[in-house]
Amino acid sequence: TGQVIAVPIPEEYAEDSRMFEQAVDTAVSEAEANGVRGKESTPFLLKRVVELTKGASLVANIALVKNNARVASQISASLASMTGPFGQKRSNSRQFSSQSFFLQKKDQNVSGSESRKHEQNPLVVIGGSAIDVTAQVSSNLELHKPLAATSYPGTVYTSVGGVGQNIARAAHFLGADTVFVSAIGHDAYGNTVKYALEGIGMDTAHLQYPGENSRTAVYNALHSQSGDLVAAVADMEINGMISAQQIEEVISKMVPSVVGLDANISILATSSAITAAMQTRSCILFEPTSVPKCTSVLSALSFIKRSEMVVDVSRLVHIITPNQLELQRMSEVALELALIESAPLAETVHEMAEQHYMLEATIIRDALTLFPLFPVQIIKLGEKGAAIVSPSPRSPTTPIIRNIRPLKPSLIINSNGAGDSMVGAILASLYSRKVTVSNDGYLDIAPQDIDTIVSRAQKASILSLESSLAVSEKLCPELIDSD
Repeated sequence: TGQVIAVPIPEEYAEDSRMFEQAVDTAVSEAEANGVRGKESTPFLLKRVVELTKGASLVANIALVKNNARVASQISASLASMTGPFGQKRSNSRQFSSQSFFLQKKDQNVSGSESRKHEQNPLVVIGGSAIDVTAQVSSNLELHKPLAATSYPGTVYTSVGGVGQNIARAAHFLGADTVFVSAIGHDAYGNTVKYALEGIGMDTAHLQYPGENSRTAVYNALHSQSGDLVAAVADMEINGMISAQQIEEVISKMVPSVVGLDANISILATSSAITAAMQTRSCILFEPTSVPKCTSVLSALSFIKRSEMVVDVSRLVHIITPNQLELQRMSEVALELALIESAPLAETVHEMAEQHYMLEATIIRDALTLFPLFPVQIIKLGEKGAAIVSPSPRSPTTPIIRNIRPLKPSLIINSNGAGDSMVGAILASLYSRKVTVSNDGYLDIAPQDIDTIVSRAQKASILSLESSLAVSEKLCPELIDSD
């Protein structure tokens, strides 16, 4: 069973309803007179109504969708604070093992942060923050057998993590004036995230508290003596509660030059960020995060399209940074959602694969499929480096593909956070260059400059691999400003 809640258009736009009705009637009559039918009807009617109302209908539609999102987020937050997944009252109790941390911070309150002054057009990063709790046993576990219901001696490490937090931290270290939007709970782990960010000089005024009983996200992993993952529990529910309304307010107020999104936030929050950034002409980068989550941006674009805010959702998101598996899944779903009309011809893929023999044909196929939606694709290939797809300077509708050679770390201590550090460096470089978006949705940046940005961003990834931390404290602005 379900419920349908009807949300009216805001009052300040309701008085124009008669004008809109007349425009719709006129557009329908014109469509019938011109023989416009089937799938061509909606684009024709939308465009004609906007013309007849001199843009007023588009403004009203956007206001209606924002009002829907505002009410939906309020309902969601209220329901989340009422009951748990099985109807039980939620609990926000948490223990934290470091006594010295609380002795030092015991008189401070997590709420009430004041926003510090930011530069004009800062970098805004919106995404998940979490506490990573990693346990490693000191004796050998036979992984093929069920674990005994007992305790094991070992070591437990606790650190601040989350894809969005890692990206924002890296960009901050690299000199970008970074505004981080995320959600934490009123609990000990929420304090930990907040104080860790304040400790490196980041603004925490935009950390949201969705509800009194919301829990800060935690990733709790158990590793064997050799470092293999045995099991993990990911409590990430709160990342889906980041307020769409507050995201809109931050983007509208800050007018960022660049916005970075991770796939941990809700589809509603993602669509709100995209439409808000569309109004401020901000460059948007989407980090797919994982195969199960990577299609959230496609669902958001489909939502925007179905909401009839814009007819064409191509190039509303300008850069994506998937790995090969995420790229494949995104191309499949983009076709399923009809965001793209068709996959590239096999002959085209074969021809480009011959020119770029170092790249698998499937990578080229999936990248070409997504090119109409996402004009710049930075595909992370691990030890094989990266592939880049971007518009040709001569013809922006024509993609050019190239491979960026990998850098080799002197040693690998930790692979957690390498990709996040690379994305943070890409965002910091885009911020420092004050990249702009053209009227038709293309970035004002040359292919060789994109290549330079990615090559330098690999240095941040290498420092992460060589560090025990997800984001190396050796990151500095000089890393992306010089060769």
